[in-house]
Amino acid sequence: MCGIAGYVDREQQSHTLAGDLDLAVGALRHRGPNDQGTWLQDPGVGLGQTRLSILDLSSNGHQPMVSEDGQVIMAYNGEVYNFADIRVELEAAGHHFRGTGDSEVILAAFREWGLTAVDRFIGMFAIALWDRTNGRLQLVRDRLGIKPLYYGWDGSVFCFGSELKALRQFQHWTPDIDRAALGDYLQFGYINAPRSIYKNIYKLPPGHFLEFGAEGPPQLTRYWSVLDAQKSPLTGTEEELTDQLEHLLRDAFALRMVSDVPVGVFLSGGIDSSLVTAILQQGRDTPLHTFTIGFSEERVDESRHARRVAEHLGTVHHERIMDPGQAKALLPQWGQLFDEPFFDSSGLPTYLVSQMAGEQVTVVLSADGGDESFSGYGVYETMLAKWRQHESLHRLIPALRTMMHLLPLKSLDRLIAKLPISTAVRNGLRTKFIDRAVQLRDVVCAPTLGAAYDAKFSIWRCDEIRALIDGYDPIHATADAYPGTAADQLSLCDLHHYLPGDVLTKVDRATMAVGLEGREPLLDHRIVEFALRLPLAMRRGTLGPKHVLRRILYKYVPRELIERPKQGFAIPLREWLRGDLSHLIEQHLDAGKLRKQGLFNVEQVTEVVAAFKAGDDRMTNRVWALLAFQLWHERWV
Repeated sequence: MCGIAGYVDREQQSHTLAGDLDLAVGALRHRGPNDQGTWLQDPGVGLGQTRLSILDLSSNGHQPMVSEDGQVIMAYNGEVYNFADIRVELEAAGHHFRGTGDSEVILAAFREWGLTAVDRFIGMFAIALWDRTNGRLQLVRDRLGIKPLYYGWDGSVFCFGSELKALRQFQHWTPDIDRAALGDYLQFGYINAPRSIYKNIYKLPPGHFLEFGAEGPPQLTRYWSVLDAQKSPLTGTEEELTDQLEHLLRDAFALRMVSDVPVGVFLSGGIDSSLVTAILQQGRDTPLHTFTIGFSEERVDESRHARRVAEHLGTVHHERIMDPGQAKALLPQWGQLFDEPFFDSSGLPTYLVSQMAGEQVTVVLSADGGDESFSGYGVYETMLAKWRQHESLHRLIPALRTMMHLLPLKSLDRLIAKLPISTAVRNGLRTKFIDRAVQLRDVVCAPTLGAAYDAKFSIWRCDEIRALIDGYDPIHATADAYPGTAADQLSLCDLHHYLPGDVLTKVDRATMAVGLEGREPLLDHRIVEFALRLPLAMRRGTLGPKHVLRRILYKYVPRELIERPKQGFAIPLREWLRGDLSHLIEQHLDAGKLRKQGLFNVEQVTEVVAAFKAGDDRMTNRVWALLAFQLWHERWV
């Protein structure tokens, strides 16, 4: 695993870019502490890389790497797991290799087949290629967005990097906050590609490549979409399809064990991580190392479940309990860790479990993507049930919308706040009367399923964001933009937005921050394609969400060790913000500081903070979203 950076100065007017590139590569040192290099042989062009050595630990893996004929230079971040098979093809075509790693193979594949070489790759990658023959830079990002890649173009200089930390080192950098991107963050807790938090700096979308030549702006081309596979549904009995999937899982998981350094697994005790661990543990001479983080607060603690699965499978299990003191120590690093505003507080335990794993192994397998591919989120069933009710009442919807808008919810909320009752009882009344009415209103008033789904997960609604930051233009594609059944639409929406924007960002930054390579076996694109070609009844069937994965898992792990309500990976945020971390609210959400900053409507922020302090649990996410943004802003702006 690595970090990459580079630039193309089309007018060759800048005299600082070579030095800037050294700083950019240095800023990514945490992603690759074993080696680093730059290539600066063509005027106005520079590529750099910092390396975490996983395959072929020798100098043969040094980058940037120059092709055999000297015409293409590559800086590469990631792993192509099937490189050995591709190497055999290339050797038959006359290519020669010095080392045993994947980098030489990838570069030779591009020389042999051009950009279509990416169709052969099974893996995760962000790749930069400079073609000296035609003076063209090409960037490629993996299909699901596991590896990050940012770029910017100011009309003169084009620059790119694995993280914003790298781009900040270029003197052409203009750190101008994009309010639309800030709105994305306030609504969903992350910033959707192609936006970044800065104007004129973008994320290369998953499954795309970019070309930047001697003339014109950068050109984007999509090379892969799961929607293409979805057009060809699978046929066969459930038994036959289950066997096919298990064979594919075994192949994908085995490929991700190829490494010249030790490999472990993140184990939560849930369906996905237990399945990965169970299949990989079968027939091993030495037990896998598994890692989990727990909490003293039982409502969010999964460590006991992970421990039971690990004991059953016979892994060498490592476990730690996270407490508020550790969170207090880590939070000042939040902005440094995530590089742009990021809401998901499970980034804290993800960082800690990565830190723990890094003491034992250099590569760790995570189990993300199963919920999106196999319709695993419990909220899908809730949303679908509500939407079925919505559709059954379609004739009454206009009248219901009018009634819902007339409900005096704010007045009722203020009345509940004044009642001489305990905070717990007050929050119970709010949940029973206010929250349920709001949820019903959001579904009834939503014109489409996608709008209702977005409303379900919005920290702030669009109209509230416009008032909070004085304007917001959402570009997030709702679930309605995707084909298939309503359940398919929800899965596809999360696969294209929540998965790369939140989940994969979190895992990449947390693992890379400690020089640990995180691999995603369930995001082998062949598995994702297979899953979304299955009948819905095999993804969400009689065994529940992820029906077919459960069928396979129960062959290796007793059902009683797995069957429990889905928890998710969360910290006890509400308790900590009212306890050990409460000082952060005073420090970072101070009204005077906010007025000087000039980004938010201070009165609205003050109202949210006051309500939270008064015991209104509904404000927890809003307070944390503001606090997480401030931690980022004070680090970088």
